[in-house]
Amino acid sequence: MLKILQLIVGFLLIVVIVPQTPTENIVLRKFAETGLFTSYGEAKNFLKFLTWGLIAAFLILTFILSLYN
Repeated sequence: MLKILQLIVGFLLIVVIVPQTPTENIVLRKFAETGLFTSYGEAKNFLKFLTWGLIAAFLILTFILSLYN
């Protein structure tokens, strides 16, 4: 079960991080266009939190799974 969760988190991490480039951030633009956020800055903060949260979740899952192997 944890390996499946790690796979899902890893996939989401790739989907979120890969389109983020210094010149154009497609993910941030799509988040801002959804209308869920009141401003571009709020969407940017959410994306930053989401990205670091996914990284932390992946690392924690990797650590936990390494203890059981």
